[in-house]
Amino acid sequence: MSKAMARGHRSIGHGLDITRKNIDDAEEAIRKNLRRHHDERDAVHLKLGQRVLGEDDFRAKHKKRVTERVDDLRNQGHGPQRHLDPTDDMLKDRLGKPSQVLDGNGNPVLDADGKPRYHRLEGGYVQSNDKIDPAHGPNAKERLGQDAHMDAEDLSRKHKCDAFSTGFKPDQDEAFMHADIHGRSLLNPDESGRQAIRFAPEDAWGPDGNHHEKFRGFYIDPDKPLTGGNVNYKPVDFREAGMLAIYDPDGNGGHKLVTMYPEPKRDRNK
Repeated sequence: MSKAMARGHRSIGHGLDITRKNIDDAEEAIRKNLRRHHDERDAVHLKLGQRVLGEDDFRAKHKKRVTERVDDLRNQGHGPQRHLDPTDDMLKDRLGKPSQVLDGNGNPVLDADGKPRYHRLEGGYVQSNDKIDPAHGPNAKERLGQDAHMDAEDLSRKHKCDAFSTGFKPDQDEAFMHADIHGRSLLNPDESGRQAIRFAPEDAWGPDGNHHEKFRGFYIDPDKPLTGGNVNYKPVDFREAGMLAIYDPDGNGGHKLVTMYPEPKRDRNK
């Protein structure tokens, strides 16, 4: 068996172990409570193969475990804060305002068609400024003013963002958790520094399903960045998108998740 396959099997096995542990922990707590019953009339009798917990109980227990794990990832880095928690408006604000080309007098430079020219990134995407870091939380501009444009993790520098502002949909906590589990299975234990791990969504969540529907994101319309003072956004097409997870050593022999987000295929977003 190859190392990659072995890591994959360990990842799947780890996920199953987590599920079994969730169930076993919950059932053991209930069994301890049931053992307090000394009166046979009060005892609960289970048939062969019957579980103490019902389907709703399992779902609630699992949801609690997912919430706890995602909270832990929030403490490790900024993955959920920038790529799971933000509203759509916060993702748009992260893109900032299109940067117009100005002449020496500060007036907009126009192209041959009389339209304003904009500074461009590689691939023709619009360069922008005044980006608002989603990690500052909602209503950052109203609360923080110009400080909202600074990086939440380092207020000495302005916040940066690529041409795309992407993340998971708000109800995809579990998908985020399992993507992290898979990302960790690909870490090189012999690597001492930061590791950038790229993988396909189906590697984390299985071959079936429209996994691109778990994502959301925006970019500034390259053809018409502004209408008046309003920024024109386009939704990201996440078909064939990949995933990027970045890990740093945690100082205890393990790794902490710095960030994780979907990377759209640029050919699909022009």
